[in-house]
Amino acid sequence: MQTVQAMIDAYIEYWGLETHPFLMAPDSRMMYMAGQYYECLERLKYAVNTNKGGVLVVSEDAGLGKTTMLLKLIEEMKDQYGQSFKYALVDHPTLDPPQMISFIASSISGFTPHNDKLKNIIMLKDALIEVKKQGGKAIIIVDEGQMLCGSHDVLQELRVLINLNYENEYLHTFILSGQKPLWEEIKRLPEFWQRLPVRYYLVPLKLDETKEMIKFRLKKAGLKGDRRIFSEDAFEMIHRFAKGSPRTIIALADLSLLIGYTDHAGMIGFKETAKAINVMSGGGESLPYIKTEDARKTGPQEAKIAEKKEYSKYKHSSLGEIKSTVFSREIATQVRPFFLVLLCVFLIIAGAAGYHYFFGLNIKKETPAIAANTELPKKVAELQQEPVAKPQKQEETKTETRPEPQKEVVVIAQGANIRGAPDINAARIGVIFEGEIIKIIEERHDSKGNKWYKFPLYGGKEGWISESVVRVR
Repeated sequence: MQTVQAMIDAYIEYWGLETHPFLMAPDSRMMYMAGQYYECLERLKYAVNTNKGGVLVVSEDAGLGKTTMLLKLIEEMKDQYGQSFKYALVDHPTLDPPQMISFIASSISGFTPHNDKLKNIIMLKDALIEVKKQGGKAIIIVDEGQMLCGSHDVLQELRVLINLNYENEYLHTFILSGQKPLWEEIKRLPEFWQRLPVRYYLVPLKLDETKEMIKFRLKKAGLKGDRRIFSEDAFEMIHRFAKGSPRTIIALADLSLLIGYTDHAGMIGFKETAKAINVMSGGGESLPYIKTEDARKTGPQEAKIAEKKEYSKYKHSSLGEIKSTVFSREIATQVRPFFLVLLCVFLIIAGAAGYHYFFGLNIKKETPAIAANTELPKKVAELQQEPVAKPQKQEETKTETRPEPQKEVVVIAQGANIRGAPDINAARIGVIFEGEIIKIIEERHDSKGNKWYKFPLYGGKEGWISESVVRVR
């Protein structure tokens, strides 16, 4: 045990850190609060502070940071309200209705629950009223809500629970969190959907967000100055393999650091990240695209030199060639480079043949005079006598100035604010609703680095919308 701890301490010290930067357990202190996470947290705090009653938080996939976001909310509410803040966090919702009520009542009141459901509801309401009188806040969170899909008895119990009120105000804020199936399940229950007026949908990170999240965690772990640990290639490889999932990004970044430590690397680059990806893909720590001579035949020093030569060849190849090797598990672990070369040659030949065939047909269709030798002299003479046709020039000019297709985005928030300028504090000039498709005419970043899209409105007006509430089609 001491040996393992010593290795961990050495690994942290090697990279100039003070603590572990990539622990898998949800940690609100390590939460990268920017972009969609900042906006989601602001909506959660808005719902709690204004007694909106219910909130629905859903993510496209698992591992996008919902639980960490909820822990961050709890932490900020504790700082704001102190002892007058109470909460219940149900993180394993496969309970029947009496068990659910029992757990929530016990968490809010601090007392041992009864065996009677009615008594637990009364105890819960009394505890919530006391919090209300103290000027505090209470929240009830049900995480992993996708596990409740199909459990309509539990969902109906939770719906009724939202209705607990005192002096015409809700006694608590109910937050239901889960993965994508939960969104559709709740929409099929209008009586529940309407009681969750504040909603947010989390999507995978973009490449620049992946970079900033890794850098943020390293800084929080004690990285000093402007030292770079991950190269740009490493960032992109991690992002593409993880498909923007923070949980996978954290796991892969951590494994890359460990491999870099054991290999005595000065920076995490292509080689270290590729090894980590191969390990996570089940291929072991060896790099399948690096060929080395058998050390038993040539000696360890010669084998190491051969490996460096092969790695140098791949390192100076185009990034696309490298990524095609790293990101395809079948290619990385099963297909030999010889067959890849054959495949590339075949595709080139097939593409060339298709090109000549296609354009050959077009030439024959567009210039039938070439096929008819008797008409050719007449056509050539006519062309020599006639001036160059102006319409042809106009068409060529028209083709050259043809505008590129506009980018389209679809609104993923139930109601997205339209701002008069690309800034979260700019005046709101309208609202656009979930599912609407808009054409983007300009993109711009605000002072915090968040991207905004400009699009046309009715009456010749224009407005701005945050990238966090839309998805590019």
